[in-house]
Amino acid sequence: MSEVMPKILIVEDELIVAENLRLVLGGMGYDVPVTAGSSGEALERAVEIRPDLILMDIVLEGSPMDGVETAKKIGQCMDVPVIFVTAYSDKKTLSRVKGTGPYAYILKPFNERELSFAIELALHRYRLDQEIKKRDTLLMAISFAIEWFLRRHATIPASDPRYEKNLETGIMEILEHIGFAVHATSVCIFRMNPGREGRDGATVQYLWVDPGTAGTGGVSLKNTESLMFTTLLWSSLLGSGNSIAGDVKKLPDGERRFFEARGINSIAVLPLFKNDSLWGFVGFSDTVHREWADSEMEALQIAGNLIGAVLE
Repeated sequence: MSEVMPKILIVEDELIVAENLRLVLGGMGYDVPVTAGSSGEALERAVEIRPDLILMDIVLEGSPMDGVETAKKIGQCMDVPVIFVTAYSDKKTLSRVKGTGPYAYILKPFNERELSFAIELALHRYRLDQEIKKRDTLLMAISFAIEWFLRRHATIPASDPRYEKNLETGIMEILEHIGFAVHATSVCIFRMNPGREGRDGATVQYLWVDPGTAGTGGVSLKNTESLMFTTLLWSSLLGSGNSIAGDVKKLPDGERRFFEARGINSIAVLPLFKNDSLWGFVGFSDTVHREWADSEMEALQIAGNLIGAVLE
């Protein structure tokens, strides 16, 4: 599968300069589908192509807004890194630019090497910022789960008939918060069932599915559904505290067929321990092919540990 190159939107009022930039960036391997010559065009093109980065000239002759104001306007409707390009380096201009949180600031004239370095650095910094935001969102969701656990754990004793219902309600709240935080289509807790299935099988114990996917051909898992596959590999990996994440196409045939038949294309699976033994696993799934970042997996591992504590 070929690598998808970053999509860049050039905002430059001088047509010749814009076209030259387009050719230069194309030669570097970037995707530059369109350019914009005014603030109005920039807003329209940004919404239209959803760029990975914007190369923004500050002075846009004949436009109602300059590049700084345009970047602020675009920032109100999408999160995209901006590199400003200008011939001006006065304090007033710099102060206005800094207020937009730019990822780079290039002075004209510049060479291709400077441009390439600025773009790669901006894209790298943006990816790191996104990872931090994602991690923080996940940790907020997990903090809610911890709060619930501490608040309710001792309110209803295990001997009370309401205990199981209370436990189920709490776990579903935890799964919902973490599911939305990680943008998963579904979050499912499977319980290993060696007592009934030998070494084979696991059963859906708790299941949360994003309500926004209902009726859209999303995940079709069901509560109490059995997952039939040889768990030797999974038991050895998960039992050692390891996680499994990635495209389901890379999984052994039994697991792959199970997940693909239910509209699941990528998963992140983490072990759940009860009384220091592997009890089951929690699976985060998506209908699209995606990568699970290290920061996500670290936060999800905390979530898995918490759910294991609740199950205790």
